[in-house]
Amino acid sequence: MLMGLKTASLLSFQKSRFDDFEALLAGYQQCFTCKGISVFRLSEGEEYVLLLFYREGALRQDLAQPAAKKILGRLGYRDDDTLMGKLEYLKMRMQLRKSFPHEVGLFLGYPPEDVAGFIQHKGQDFVCSGYWKVYANERETRALFELYAECTHDFCLRLEAGERLPDLVKAV
Repeated sequence: MLMGLKTASLLSFQKSRFDDFEALLAGYQQCFTCKGISVFRLSEGEEYVLLLFYREGALRQDLAQPAAKKILGRLGYRDDDTLMGKLEYLKMRMQLRKSFPHEVGLFLGYPPEDVAGFIQHKGQDFVCSGYWKVYANERETRALFELYAECTHDFCLRLEAGERLPDLVKAV
């Protein structure tokens, strides 16, 4: 996501591992904003915080797909709600379930047919698995998984070599 390939990513942080997590996050906020990345607190407890980093335009587009709208509608999301309203509803569903609702994949940019397949097959009978369980378009998705893996490897190498995070994050 930080490299501009994905719509969104979920990252969990153990707040006690940082001297001041809130200050750290605030310090990166300008970098994220100028690169087109928004941050949403999906879940938070005493020790951990789960953040959704997303590109607003791409997420709006993903959720506007007819197949995505159909899935979301069946789960109680309002079609006329704002993006923030949909994010708040997802957050509420996570709190009620105390786990990840299956539609979280739509917010992460997973293909709606794979999210629908996961729901329908209860996570079984997938054709391949990688960043998510795949139920359609296996060949294209495997190629995408390879691209994600290469990008992640390159990003980590560059970070370990001393490049600054703001310099690595791509604007889209």
